Amino acid sequence: MSTTTIGKICVAIGETQPAKVEEAILKTGYQADYIELRLDYLEEPCLSPSTFRNWQRFTDTPLIVTLRRKANGGAFAGTEAEQIMVLERAVEADVSFVDMEIETIENFLCGQLSTLRKNRTQFIASYHNFKDTPADLEGIYQRLCKVQPDVVKIATFARSFADNFRLLDLIEKSKRGGVPIIAMAMGELGVYSRIVAPSRGALLTYGSICSGRETAPGQLSAKDLKDLYSVHEMNADTQIYGVIGYPIGHSLSPHIHNSAFRSRGLNSRYLPFSLKELRDFGPHLRRFSGFSVTIPHKVEILDYVDEVDASVTAVGAANTLVKKGNQIRAYNTDVDGIRFALRDALSAKDLRVTLLGAGGAARSAALVLKEAKSHVTVLARNKDRARLFAEEFGFDHDSLSQASRYRGDLLINSTPVGMSPHIGESPLSEDSIDYRYVFDMVYNPIETRLMREARNKATVISGVEMFVAQAAKQFELWTGLEAPRDLMEAIVVERLSTAQ
Repeated sequence: MSTTTIGKICVAIGETQPAKVEEAILKTGYQADYIELRLDYLEEPCLSPSTFRNWQRFTDTPLIVTLRRKANGGAFAGTEAEQIMVLERAVEADVSFVDMEIETIENFLCGQLSTLRKNRTQFIASYHNFKDTPADLEGIYQRLCKVQPDVVKIATFARSFADNFRLLDLIEKSKRGGVPIIAMAMGELGVYSRIVAPSRGALLTYGSICSGRETAPGQLSAKDLKDLYSVHEMNADTQIYGVIGYPIGHSLSPHIHNSAFRSRGLNSRYLPFSLKELRDFGPHLRRFSGFSVTIPHKVEILDYVDEVDASVTAVGAANTLVKKGNQIRAYNTDVDGIRFALRDALSAKDLRVTLLGAGGAARSAALVLKEAKSHVTVLARNKDRARLFAEEFGFDHDSLSQASRYRGDLLINSTPVGMSPHIGESPLSEDSIDYRYVFDMVYNPIETRLMREARNKATVISGVEMFVAQAAKQFELWTGLEAPRDLMEAIVVERLSTAQ
C-alpha cells in the first residue's frame, strides 16, 4: 500500500473528553496537513466506530489515531487486547492512519499487521524511547520494517545534540528502503530535528494545537512550524542559521531573521539552539551557515571559531558567527548596534557621559564612547569592578550608589535593572535624571521606567534601536544583502507590545 505525502505538519490533539476533541479538530485550520488524535489522553477511550466517523466529518484532513500504552510512554492504562479492540474500531471507521507501538505489534499481533488490515487505513509502526537515543538506530528501523507497516516512526530522547544528526541521517538512508519514515529527537535538544526532518524526507513533523498543549517533550506549536519556520517550504538546500544560548525560549531573533530572510526571498531559516553547554555542539558549527550567540556563551564560543574580528578582540566576546568557506569567523555586532543608537548623541564633541554598569554590554558601549573621545564616568555596584573597568578604557569611576550626584550630556544604562519582569525598577531616581540624552539598553519592555521618567527631561533612546541595529548587521554579514530594518523593527515592537 503506498502513502502519498500531502503535507508536512501533523497537529497533535490530546484532550480528555470526546467533545473537546471535536472542538480541537475544528481549531486546527490551515496549520494541519495531518491530525493526530491521542486517544490515550481520553478519560474513557473505548470509542465506537460512529464516533470516529463523526470526527472525520469535521475535517478533510487525514486523521492519525494513536492509543499509546503507559508501558510505551503513553497514558493508556489498559491491556494490549483492550488497545487493539479500540484501534480495530478506528480501522472499521476507515480512518487514514493508525499508529501502533512495535511492542504491541510484536507481542499481541505476533508481528502480523495483516490481521488488522481493512478498508484504506494505513499503519504506522512506532518506536518510542523517552530516555535516550540508542546507538543502533538502523537495527530499530529494520525491526519496524519487518512487520511491513505503511509508515515507520522513530521518536527518541536527545541526550546530545549529535542525536539530531543521527536521526536525520537515518531519514536519508530510509529513502532507499521505500517505506515512508517519521523520525525526530524529543526534548529541548531535539527541536532542531523536529523543524528540519521533513526537509530531509520525513513524512511529517508533529506540532501542538497551541503553546502549552504539547503531547511530547520539545514539541513546537503547529503555528510556529507553519508561520515562523515555514517547514513546508524547506528543502535539502535550505541554509540554516540560528541563535545559540540558554535559555532562549522567548528570543525574538527567530521572528526577526526568518521574516527578514523571507522578505529578501532567501531559502534560509533561523532556528533556536537551546544549549546549556557548548562541548557537545561546538564541533558541529561548520554544518550551519551562521549564528547569533547570546548568554551564557559569548566568551566560551571563541574556543570553537577559526578567526575573530577586531570587534571581538576589543570586547572580549562574540555575538555573531559567520561561515566563510569552511572557516568560522566571530564578530560582535553589539558595538554596531550601540553606535547606531547613539548616532545623534555622539555628533557632539566633548560629550560628558555616565555609564551605568561594568558588564559585557557596558564593554561594547565603552568602545563606542572611547572612539568618540567622550568623557566617561563608570558607575557600578562593585566599586572595585568599576575601577578596573574604568582604568582599562581611561575613564573615571564611582559607585552606582552615587548615581544621583552625576549630571551630563548622556546617560547609558547597561545594567538589567528595569528589564521584564521587573518593569517597576529603575537604576536612577526620577529627580536624579539631568541629561540631554538617556539611552536604556534594556529593550523589554519597550519603554522602561527609566525611559518613561526621563521622557520630559531628555531625548530618550530605546534599547530597541540597538537591538534591531545589531540584528541588521548580523543579517548583512551573513547574506551580503541590505537588511530590511523597518520590517525588523516593526516585528520587534509588535512582539514586545503583544507580550505586555
